[in-house]
Amino acid sequence: MATSSLRPRATPTATAAEPGASWPAFHRWQALFAAAEMFPAGWEGLHAAPAPDSPAAEEYERRKVLLFSEWVDMLARRPAMLAHYTRQGIQARIVRQHPERACPACDPFNMRELTPELDAMPPFHPGCRCVLMAVHTTRPRRRTKSPPRSRRRSG
Repeated sequence: MATSSLRPRATPTATAAEPGASWPAFHRWQALFAAAEMFPAGWEGLHAAPAPDSPAAEEYERRKVLLFSEWVDMLARRPAMLAHYTRQGIQARIVRQHPERACPACDPFNMRELTPELDAMPPFHPGCRCVLMAVHTTRPRRRTKSPPRSRRRSG
């Protein structure tokens, strides 16, 4: 499980449909990643806020709004993703798309199967690139040995 310091709590400003998806939550994630000195993919250019009147401030705000909007959209899609797998009776596993780049929030969930006990599903944070992947529960068929080939002798 992710440590409690990396799992922001829902705030009163969160929307009713998506608890935890608020600007304060976004800023907490930003502070947590900065404290860990480790930002996941998607946070390029958002590691530190530029001076408010600087030329970079407008681009910074634009990128921040895009990342936040993507996060809220992905959170809204979680029930449909889970229903898709549940309806078909398929187990799902959480998989990080960028395994070469560590993420303090996602690493504890990587390669874990969704179960009733695991109350977590991507996206875990703004910019999260974790996905659900189907888990094949049936064993692959064993190949039967083919009959031995007869060798032709050249003679």
